[in-house]
Amino acid sequence: MEEPQRRIRAAYTASTITVYQAYSPEIGRPAAREGRFPNAWKRGRMTWIIKPL
Repeated sequence: MEEPQRRIRAAYTASTITVYQAYSPEIGRPAAREGRFPNAWKRGRMTWIIKPL
C-alpha cells in the first residue's frame, strides 16, 4: 500500500483537537530553531479549521 502524499495529522481528546501543520524547510527549520516564524511565512496562507455549528 502506498503512503498518501498529503494527509491530516491530528491528536484529540474529548474537549480538544490539535492539528499538525507541515512546512517547507525554508520555514520549518528557522521556526524550530528560533521559536518563531521567519519572514518567509505569510499569515494569509494559513488554513483555518473551524468547528461546525
